[in-house]
Amino acid sequence: CNEDSKIFTTPELRSALTYAIDRDTLVSKFYRGFAESATLPASPLSPYYHKGLASKYGYAPEKFSQAVTAAGKTGSEIVFLVNSDDSLRVRAARSIAETLRAGGLQVTMKEVGGTSYENAIKRREFDIYLGMTRLSPNMDLSAFFHLRGALSYGGIDDVAAYSLCLEALADDGN
Repeated sequence: CNEDSKIFTTPELRSALTYAIDRDTLVSKFYRGFAESATLPASPLSPYYHKGLASKYGYAPEKFSQAVTAAGKTGSEIVFLVNSDDSLRVRAARSIAETLRAGGLQVTMKEVGGTSYENAIKRREFDIYLGMTRLSPNMDLSAFFHLRGALSYGGIDDVAAYSLCLEALADDGN
């Protein structure tokens, strides 16, 4: 999510995006058994995955639609950026876009490849984007929240969240 987006300025609407993504359908339709559906940033097979917490944030399109309405953003246009070098990711993004449309947003897909995709992310020419990140085995999320972190493309750098990540890493195994 681009925090500078006119649509996703509120944390409530950014958070509601999780309800608009039918991960189970994406996994079965596009990955055909070669992926695991996960709501949290960890493998469901990992001991770090909290199934109770994950169940609170699963697919619930009506919650997303309600959040769009509550934010006064029904009918708003968003740009959804996806790397066109990966046709599977493009198809998944198009599927997500349909859910976002059903939730009340007008979605323009921006499908660009390679360097154009990377430049669009750096210039924040998107409201949301679909990317892929492989986390380390210790599930270190700090690169998302560190100022100018390697994974902080949407401007989500946050000192408090970064500190929590470091504390979690320091507490690993305790």
